[in-house]
Amino acid sequence: MMNWTSNFSLTDMIGRDGASVNRSTSSSPLSYGKYVELMLWIGLTASISFLGLLLNLAGLTVTFWKRTAESIFNLLMSHYVAISLVNCLVNFPVHVFMVLAKWYGHSIPPDACRTIQFFFAFGCAVSNWADVCLSVNRFVAIVFPLHYRWWTQRSVNLAMVAFGWLLCAAAILPLSFGLGGSMPLLRTGQCGFLPVGKWGMLVTSITAYIPYGIIAGTSLTIWMKIITVQRARNQVQAVDGSHAIKPMGISRRRLVVARMLLMTTVWSALCNIPWGVIQFSFPGLYVTDPISVLWLRTVQVLQFGAFPVQLFVIPENDS
Repeated sequence: MMNWTSNFSLTDMIGRDGASVNRSTSSSPLSYGKYVELMLWIGLTASISFLGLLLNLAGLTVTFWKRTAESIFNLLMSHYVAISLVNCLVNFPVHVFMVLAKWYGHSIPPDACRTIQFFFAFGCAVSNWADVCLSVNRFVAIVFPLHYRWWTQRSVNLAMVAFGWLLCAAAILPLSFGLGGSMPLLRTGQCGFLPVGKWGMLVTSITAYIPYGIIAGTSLTIWMKIITVQRARNQVQAVDGSHAIKPMGISRRRLVVARMLLMTTVWSALCNIPWGVIQFSFPGLYVTDPISVLWLRTVQVLQFGAFPVQLFVIPENDS
């Protein structure tokens, strides 16, 4: 049975310079309860990843493989779903396999985390900025409709997507080389993401805080705009008895999309808050309870695995 101890420092847990800790260096065996918890984590996290993969594949049928996918919005949505699919297909299963490999005594090169954790963090960050592209698209369409034709140009949207990818890569890559933090191999076999100092805070802001703020702000603005317009139309109908069924139908569809974008932001934040709380307020849990900390990955995979369910409530004709 694998030995992991809880009476060592954080440096001992990750090893100096990111070196892994051998099984023989642990001082107390893994209890039966923690063994059961570890096996449950492996099974549940792998299952959610697989289910998320299937849901994202189904989500692509709603966005990319339908004729309505010719709209820029659906192409941006397909981009977002594709990123979630890759995260469920590759990034999360890789961490499960690494923990399994560590459990069965296989040696994992510490430097491997420079690449593995980079792509993991990059996939999460790019997903946030893909959501920003969706929010900006809807914001312009509803709040500034006269300028929407320019924003539907393929070159403009490709530039937005490329900006998000390049920004995330530029922010995260330095951590792979120890600037502003580290990506160590943790004692449990998974890779860690430990931003520190001013650069670490800048990385966290670029990958999470800023995109969440943009999405929340645009979604709330869209929602308020639609409700205001709909109330004005209701007042006009009350005066002249007219029925603007089609415009109201469009408003309802847009309101559904705005609500989806806002709920995506809330859901993403909820799935990442536990990581932030433990990372910055209770880092000692990586030492005292490394098995339970693994559940942070399970919560994070829910962010990408459960999102496609919302796609099936979007009106088909929205663009």
